[in-house]
Parts: sequence; structure tokens; C-alpha cells
Amino acid sequence: MKNVIFNFSVDDICLEGYSSEKHLNEILDFCDENKVKSTLFTVPVADGISLEKRPGYIKVLKDAIKRGHEVAQHGIKHDRFEIGIPPEMIMMLPHEGPARKFLAENRDKLALEHTVEKIRKKLQTSKDILEQCLGIKIEGFRAPAGQNCPNMYTVLVEDGYAYDSSEIFQKGGWDLLNGIDAPWQEFTWERFLNVQKGGSLLEMPISADYTWYLKQEKYDKALALAIHDFKACLESGVPFTPVCHVSPIHEGDEGLGFKLYRELFEYMRNTNCEVMTETMSEACSKINI
Repeated sequence: MKNVIFNFSVDDICLEGYSSEKHLNEILDFCDENKVKSTLFTVPVADGISLEKRPGYIKVLKDAIKRGHEVAQHGIKHDRFEIGIPPEMIMMLPHEGPARKFLAENRDKLALEHTVEKIRKKLQTSKDILEQCLGIKIEGFRAPAGQNCPNMYTVLVEDGYAYDSSEIFQKGGWDLLNGIDAPWQEFTWERFLNVQKGGSLLEMPISADYTWYLKQEKYDKALALAIHDFKACLESGVPFTPVCHVSPIHEGDEGLGFKLYRELFEYMRNTNCEVMTETMSEACSKINI
């Protein structure tokens, strides 16, 4: 029997407009109901407010850890270019107009901000906030909006992170958001190996976000893409790592985000395979490269 590692991940915890304590609690309840472990990528300083000053979120996250979920680091402040540059498919989203303009005018200046020394200081400061607030060791990182640069990976390797999850494997998820009809990308073990950064850092690529403000007219295609990606991971051995965002999974057409995952889980249960639901740090010990 084949098996597949399933890493359910949630982004933008604490980020105003994309997260609320209520929505996060509802996602955790949904995960528990479906016996799914989640990795919660948390913004250490969101909207200018450090997690230290968010007792409600601290309570929810500590409770999530007790329930078997994991908290990981999601950038520093969730600024667009704090440690790198997002990929083109994200920069082309309709709401990224100001960011595209900023990048066009400041690319050379940004390069000066993305040095090893500056990235290391930012990452360590924000990691310390999460560890001190939650009383845990932070093992993993995901850059906001998929931004990255070579120096970001250098720091993650040298500073001993167990895993990163900033690479994106399924461009089709963002093509769907952008209204682009393009072929879906395939997942292969060779492709998985090619994105590894060396050292003890394991790169755990995101498949896609299938539930971003999901509308009825895009539901069937989004579900088909999620099933396609699951099957591709099952065949290739690549971990299946979908992402949702705390509030956007709630705020599409009523209930569709959770409906998609219920149907996906049902498909997974009816497939002749073993689905190993893990937090990302747990998954690291089960992947041999």
C-alpha cells in the first residue's frame, strides 16, 4: 500500500484583516473533528503589534499546541519585501498593484536590505518573540507571500531551522485566482530534491491554497486541482502540503472552503493508501533524501 505525508498548514495568524481569534479557533475545531494536525504559521509582529501584546492569540496558540498542532514562524511583520521578493504569480494578483509599483522602483535598494546579516537579525528577533511568548522551540519557517532570496535560505540553513516551507509547487492555484487557464504543474521526486537547500534544512514545498475567498463558480476547479495535487504527491512521494489562510477560508461563499476540505478528506479516505497526517516537524523525521 502506498502512503503519503499530509501536512495541513494555516498562514497569517495574527495578521489583521486575514486572521481573527474566532476564525482560528474554528479552524482548529475543524482539524480536530477531522483528526488532522495543522502547522500554524504565525506572524510575530503583525500590524505593528508584537505577539507579546496579544494575550488572546497566545491563549489560542498555547491551546493549539496542547491539542497536538504546531506553531511555526511566518516572516517577521508580513511586509512584502522584508526578506526577499515574491514570485511573479503572486505579484500578479489584482491586489498587489502597489507592491508591483514599489518593486519596479526599488529593486536595487531591496537587494541592499536582503543581506545575510540583516536577514539573520530580523529572523532571530522575530523567532525570539514566538519562543518567549509560547514557551516552545520554533522549528520551521515560511516566508510571507512566497518571497525569498538566496541569502534567506543561507540564514535558515546556518541557523539550524529544521524545515522551510516557502517554495510553491502548484502555480495553478494562483493561476485560478488570476483567471488564467494554464496547465497544472506536476509533482515529481526529482523536483522535490531540486528545491532542497542543503545542510539539515528540509524544504517542504506548498502545494497551493485552494480556498482563498473561494467562490461557487471556481469551486469545482479548485477541488479538482486539490485532488490532482494529492494524487501527484501520492504517486511521487512528495509530501502533500496545502495551505489555507485563517480568515479567507471563512470569507468566500458561505462554507465552501471547509466543504472543499471535507470532500478532499473523503476522497483521501476512499483511496487505497495510508495518509500520514503530521505536523511539519513530525514529518521531517519520516522523509529520507
